[in-house]
Amino acid sequence: MFKKFPKQFIYTLIILVPFVLLFFNSPFWHNVKLTLMGTATSSVAVARWPVKELEKLLSYHQTWEENQKLKSEKSALKSRMIQLEELMRGNERYEKLSRYRDRNGFSSVTALVVARDPANWNSSLMIDKGKADGIRLGMPVVNADGVVGKVAEVAQNVSKVILVNDPGFSVAAVNRRSRVSGLLSGSLSGKCRMFYLPENADIKEKDEIVTASLSAAFPEGILVGEVTQVFPTGSGPRAEVRPAVEVSKIEEVLVIK
Repeated sequence: MFKKFPKQFIYTLIILVPFVLLFFNSPFWHNVKLTLMGTATSSVAVARWPVKELEKLLSYHQTWEENQKLKSEKSALKSRMIQLEELMRGNERYEKLSRYRDRNGFSSVTALVVARDPANWNSSLMIDKGKADGIRLGMPVVNADGVVGKVAEVAQNVSKVILVNDPGFSVAAVNRRSRVSGLLSGSLSGKCRMFYLPENADIKEKDEIVTASLSAAFPEGILVGEVTQVFPTGSGPRAEVRPAVEVSKIEEVLVIK
């Protein structure tokens, strides 16, 4: 009888304790229940951790491959967007050149800049048109902003153009406002200079300078640049002119025949 009692007592506790914990509503037992539930939850979390880590290891390779694929697709899309943007900008420049050519009515050849001399980046460039396209030495080169330069060397399929700010470039020019004329040439400073102006020449800062009818190569009235400074000299004033064309950004040009 004595030996059976502990077993019966234990069985009774096993039945009653969960019943008391679940249904007895005193604050004390309520706290006990919460503590036991928290302990059970923590135990489950601890037991679940190795399983979760194993799942991570098993899925890592697949996740890594998906990540690399997404990165590759993102790079391809970005590259494609850049190409489309460049194409759109190129089309806009060509349209601008075409409108300028049609508005002025002169015969010309559209050419693409294909190279520059690293030693004289802003003094000359190479275009993809040459003798085969009717290009000849000394032909004027322009874009929609104004005078670019003139052809200095010609090969069968390419040509070299010296730019408006090169010391070897010169053109007869006139002040659009006052009609005072002179000779404009490039300089080592990157700007142009206008010489042989009359002593009392009416020329001021911000005056626009255009090609003159005296020019043997350029049509009359093409914008060359803007006066930035006027220097008095013993033989008459000399003007410094900022080119209308940004020579570092030239990509397409018109060669006037």
